[in-house]
Amino acid sequence: MVKEPTRYAEALLTGVLGTFGLDVDYVRAEKNSLYYLDDTGAEVPVLDLVGGWGSLMLGHNHPEIVAYAKELLDARWPVHSQHSAHPVADQVGAVLNGILGREFPGAEPYSVTFANSGAEAVEAAVKHCEFDRALRMKSLFEQIEWNADVALNAVLDGSAALPDDTSALPGDTAVPTSVEEFGALLGAVAAHNIARAGTAPVFFALERAFHGKLIGSTQFTYNPVFRAAFTSLGMAVKFVSPDDATVFENLVAEQRTTVLDVEVVDGRVTLVERDFPVVAGLIVEPIQGEGGIHELDPVFVARIREICDEVACPIVVDEIQTGMGRTGKFFASADIGLLGDYYLLGKSLGGGIGKTSALLIRQSRYRPEFELVHSSTFAKDGFSTAIALRTLELLEAENGAAYDRAAERGARIIGMLRELAETYPDVVADVRGKGLLIGLDFADQSDAASPIIREKARAGLLVFQLGSYLQLVHHIRTGPTASVPTMLRIEPSIYISDEEIEQLRAGLTSVCEILRNQDALPLVHPLTGAAEEDLPRAEIRNFRPEAADAADAAAAADRKAALVSYPLTPDMLREIDPSLADLDDDRLVGYARRSVLLNDLPAFAPVRFDSPQGTSVDLTVYPLLVTQQQLREYRAAGQTFLIGLDLDRRVRAAKADGNGVVGLGFGLGAVSGHGSGLRVPGVSLTAGSALAVGSALAAVEHAATEHFGGFEGLTVAVVGGGGRIGSALGALSAERAARIVLVGSGRDGSADRLRATEHRIYQEAWARIAAGGELTGVAAALSSESLIAGWLAEGRSGDEPSGEAIAAYLGDAYDTNPYVFASDDLLSLRNAQVVFSAHSSPVPVLDEKYLADGAVVGDLSFFAGGAEDSAAASRGDLHYVRGGILSMSNGGILPRGFSPSLAAGELLAGMAETVALAMSDSGVPKAGGPLTRERVEAVVDLAKHHGFVTISP
Repeated sequence: MVKEPTRYAEALLTGVLGTFGLDVDYVRAEKNSLYYLDDTGAEVPVLDLVGGWGSLMLGHNHPEIVAYAKELLDARWPVHSQHSAHPVADQVGAVLNGILGREFPGAEPYSVTFANSGAEAVEAAVKHCEFDRALRMKSLFEQIEWNADVALNAVLDGSAALPDDTSALPGDTAVPTSVEEFGALLGAVAAHNIARAGTAPVFFALERAFHGKLIGSTQFTYNPVFRAAFTSLGMAVKFVSPDDATVFENLVAEQRTTVLDVEVVDGRVTLVERDFPVVAGLIVEPIQGEGGIHELDPVFVARIREICDEVACPIVVDEIQTGMGRTGKFFASADIGLLGDYYLLGKSLGGGIGKTSALLIRQSRYRPEFELVHSSTFAKDGFSTAIALRTLELLEAENGAAYDRAAERGARIIGMLRELAETYPDVVADVRGKGLLIGLDFADQSDAASPIIREKARAGLLVFQLGSYLQLVHHIRTGPTASVPTMLRIEPSIYISDEEIEQLRAGLTSVCEILRNQDALPLVHPLTGAAEEDLPRAEIRNFRPEAADAADAAAAADRKAALVSYPLTPDMLREIDPSLADLDDDRLVGYARRSVLLNDLPAFAPVRFDSPQGTSVDLTVYPLLVTQQQLREYRAAGQTFLIGLDLDRRVRAAKADGNGVVGLGFGLGAVSGHGSGLRVPGVSLTAGSALAVGSALAAVEHAATEHFGGFEGLTVAVVGGGGRIGSALGALSAERAARIVLVGSGRDGSADRLRATEHRIYQEAWARIAAGGELTGVAAALSSESLIAGWLAEGRSGDEPSGEAIAAYLGDAYDTNPYVFASDDLLSLRNAQVVFSAHSSPVPVLDEKYLADGAVVGDLSFFAGGAEDSAAASRGDLHYVRGGILSMSNGGILPRGFSPSLAAGELLAGMAETVALAMSDSGVPKAGGPLTRERVEAVVDLAKHHGFVTISP
């Protein structure tokens, strides 16, 4: 296995990007271009439409900002001078307030708090909202305390009568008749208020919102992928529809909480309710970027402003992505008439170089004390605030020409995209955006005809695949929208040219042609390792199926079953998606290796099987994207657990598709405890081993009977005798054969596994001897040993552990064990008349020199994948038997790419066992149980009952 460099920074994410060829090491950036070096060392430009997720309003490395940054550094400008005057920060605040006054005429001044990132600005805003709420709560309780003192004094001096109504207090509180009772009443009011004081604050955000991924900010991010695991760490946030203000109004009303106060009214002390500040804030994006580029409706905005004003709820306007002129105005909220109590700015505020953000707080709501409880080492540093000031000056230059250019360039891009949408209405679902915040929403491809396209869509990764194609073929870098997996996000700088827009048009036109024609080849080829000029065909072909007649659709089967299997072969990939037929084996294997982190191959189309008992089953094969070479590498590196992880994921996918029985393909049992290691409730698992053993025994015994008259007196060898299937074959053969030879791989643990099989054979032989009756095979031979005679005389029980003791006795009594011989030397097969090949190696291990004259070879390696047939073909005297193969007259034909060695109507035993168990009403044996004769015979009988027939030579 080629050792990849160890990654320490976001290794998983980098690996996923590598799957799509997006793990590019860029070496230079300018305007809308990123540059990387090709194999010759030449720079290759890539049109960058990700734009730092909206951070590059002025493009990469704007020359004036770069020059100014150098000037600051050369002048030894103080970066860290905390606890001192910061006139540049004040200048930034002044410019921002000037812009606010221009775009929101009459707006009061806003104080500025700096942060390092947008998410931190969100945290600061939430923190200030709660600080303000706490101070309002404190002021309210101080006023209530003052009013209580005034009322008590009024009662004492006779200027006010005692209250005559106490119904505002919970419970049955008596009307006071004396000063003492009135004092007690005031105590009850205080206790009531103290209990309400512990009411937790409630914040509101909008559905589809994205406000960051820190502990606090992630609570306001709607997508549960980002939020769900951390909800217990943050404050209560309620999400409301961004389209219906009535929902918000009702939720706010539900949160209303009151405390009690007393006041003197017309000479009498009266209990009154005061609203307690529970609602702490509402945070909104004027255009929801991550949520799919949705602009808020001005009518909705006006109504939520009214509701918030009624309950003193501040509105935090998140302009981190939409601000700085990206949508044609500095504040996108100005276009929808939303004046916020707080504003959040970030991303482009740093000019593409500085890391800075800002929280603006309306002066009438600002709490100066906040500055004593909130700070950050790097916020408001001298370098980033100076860069922010220069960025604002550039944006404001020439009467805000940058904003006009953003609007004009954006309109041109959106117009081009809408032309595409008109040409490809079956591919483009919508175009949304304003200025240079744009989203291209593709039609859902989760039912696409191309399995490659369909599965990427179902995995939420289609835009990554399309982005991969755009980057690797058209040198265009676009961004996904995680919360809307069908959308490409486009956020260039204001300097995007007409030529670059046409480059985008050409790339997206090709994407639309690919999706319209369901041709996955152009998407896959760049990920195969082949050079672009080696594309086997340049034209995009139509792989859309003919419209199916609904009347011809098959009725649903009675039951559904699944088989998870590997290894992947190039033929299997071609069978999965016919558009890949022009790719050669090396290219397809290259794609499989590239995609190792995203083993999301689509399932094959279901194949129908009809039992003669009247039950039908649809079997769906779920392939794992693992090649034989990768399998060898995993084993050599001790990393088979990776296959186990993929197996668990595929079993869960099969369950989600409604499959009640899931079979594990050959070799998968070994990495999952033969199914017992999987923890997927509601699914019955089988490794198919019982029917493999039973059908292989039947086929080989048939051949042995023809050539030797049966197993009696023969030496039977099992290559892979320490495995689950090999152990069962050895133990069951020992019931009739005179001697068993067990051959292992010689790898770590192999000797122990062979020894366990040997002990099993002896244990089962002793049980038969102790039970009495006619003896055959190894049991008959053992019965003459003095140890066995002694045990019989003692009345030793047949189920008493005895296999290890028998092995020890024979080891002392004989130089070479005459009954069961274990070795890792294939030459030990030379005296065996029957040889089972039941190893798990992906390559053949037998050679004609190891086999006795006229031997019968039962091949179960890869369930008759033809692994050992070359050895048999080299000698005419050998009798080759494919083991573990069955047929069914009422069964469909499996894809050729899955097992090319099978003839029409044939099934691997693992498949047949899966289908037979799904047809059965008697339940499925628990996965991982021992392969006893009783279990093997039960499954064989069940398969026969439902029409399966063992293929015999």
